[in-house]
Amino acid sequence: MEDRDDLRRRLENLEAAVAALQRSLEILQTAILHEDLSDSSIPDPSTQSTLPEESAASVPESSAPESPLHPVAPSQADWLQNWELWLNRLGIGLLLLGIGFLFRYAVELGWITDAVLVAIGFVIGTVLMGLGWRLQRRAIFSQFLQGGGLATYYLTIFAAYQFLTAMPWGVAFSLMVLVTLGAFFISLRQNRAIFAVIGVVGGLATPLLLSNPEMSRPLALASYTFLILLGSWAIYAVKGWRSLLLSAFWLGWLMLAVSTTVQRLDRVVVLQAILVLTWLGFTVLPLWYQWRDRDSAGELYRPQQPYGQVIALFNPLIALGLSASLWQWSATVTGRGFIVFGGLYLGTSVFWRRLPQPWRWVYSLTGLVLIAFGIVVRYYSNRFILAPLAIEGLILHYLSQHYASRTLRIIAHLWWGLLSLGFVGQLLFTAADPPPLLNLAFVTHLVVLGAAAVSIRFLPPPTRPLYWILGYGVTMIWMQHELAPFGTGAATLVWGLFGVGLLICGLRRDTSAVRTVALITLIITLVRLFFVDLIHLAPVWRVLLFMGFGLIFLLLSYFFRALWRRSPVESFRISEETSNNQSEENP
Repeated sequence: MEDRDDLRRRLENLEAAVAALQRSLEILQTAILHEDLSDSSIPDPSTQSTLPEESAASVPESSAPESPLHPVAPSQADWLQNWELWLNRLGIGLLLLGIGFLFRYAVELGWITDAVLVAIGFVIGTVLMGLGWRLQRRAIFSQFLQGGGLATYYLTIFAAYQFLTAMPWGVAFSLMVLVTLGAFFISLRQNRAIFAVIGVVGGLATPLLLSNPEMSRPLALASYTFLILLGSWAIYAVKGWRSLLLSAFWLGWLMLAVSTTVQRLDRVVVLQAILVLTWLGFTVLPLWYQWRDRDSAGELYRPQQPYGQVIALFNPLIALGLSASLWQWSATVTGRGFIVFGGLYLGTSVFWRRLPQPWRWVYSLTGLVLIAFGIVVRYYSNRFILAPLAIEGLILHYLSQHYASRTLRIIAHLWWGLLSLGFVGQLLFTAADPPPLLNLAFVTHLVVLGAAAVSIRFLPPPTRPLYWILGYGVTMIWMQHELAPFGTGAATLVWGLFGVGLLICGLRRDTSAVRTVALITLIITLVRLFFVDLIHLAPVWRVLLFMGFGLIFLLLSYFFRALWRRSPVESFRISEETSNNQSEENP
């Protein structure tokens, strides 16, 4: 069976490639007939032949080649296929609505009984399924017919149990399960992912459609959900349909979230075991499948998508959150659990050498996110959590450079953006802790600023100036915040010394950007000196501050040339200008 499926998949990929080549030849043929190859724009064949996940469902039917004298327009096949898709969707939707209106109208007039109405629903579903099975050569049309037949079965059973009361719960549930198994069988038999997705959605929605005290029990609901997930995992292991895996992931965890209510201890243990097995299945299966057949022929036409990495990121967050809700953990225990799991993921990405490279940064990111979530949950009311979060931001920037991951770099930028907002908000809306400069908040702020400064080393050159500008502004606000208990003059003095230090650094390194920032800092300091300190400071401090800055600027002007370590070219230019000026003064 596996050899036959593999052969069918390879044949479908080959047919898709041949169709793409045929379309490219038609385009070239059109250009030749127009005898204007230089002016005609020939579309890229790769953009004309797009193969989605289930290539067999979207490959157009092979038709007889047109006459060389009358080539088919390049976009005609796509135009026809799009219209066929929309007509199929509209047709099956209107047909289902019409069936529903017919049933309602017939019931209101008393033409048919409830049992006959249910029988008509099953007959319509069977007719749609039969027609779709017979017309498998028309792939798109067949899919819509059979999908509509499965939907008719689900709706008929739902209406028969909930509204018509023409079917007991046991019979309705058994029929729902049979429809789900039939959808799985058809998907495997015809190699169509849409039927497997319909089966997963319908199967997982069955407890909600057939609400009953038996299925409302947490253990029964969780066990049934896990059985449906096992079936979807088995199909994914054979076919690798990402739409099936994503549907099972989100809907499966949603149903398990509904079932995690507190029961007796033995039942809580069983529910926890189901949560662990679900987490394990969604952790191992995407990684195993995506890297099992990466060199197969199918991968030549279907590039790998990051759906497995997305699942790997959210899977432990959901599992740990539901476990905390199940056991009613306190904030302390929940935070520790997230931190421990985050350390396991981070250690796995670092020490497990056999882990494929694209998954390393995903596991590293997952570990950091889990640790950050644990820190926030554990110390949500503590202002000092900014320090460990800043260190994690530093690690993110390092990993983005180490793995050369653009996605990880974007996440690191977002991380630092949110952290900067929290940091600036803390500086603006909270007062400095006593004693000034000798408290834990001061150390926390130093760690945040230091981590931000080190992070800049791991950034690409185009991004560094933005970080330097934002860091400069935050540093100025931080100085004002920490020196506020000493009065307004203390912040002005430190700002001025900071500007002088930047100016000396810019002169010694011959960096114009640093010299420009230093000049801006000194201008801001002078503005503050005249418009703030001149009004609020005592006369003695006002005299000392103005005289001190005057002496500092005089010393800078005296040692300016000695401090400026000019480049050889700049030194030669200045010496030439000086000699020319002296020759003009003394002719």
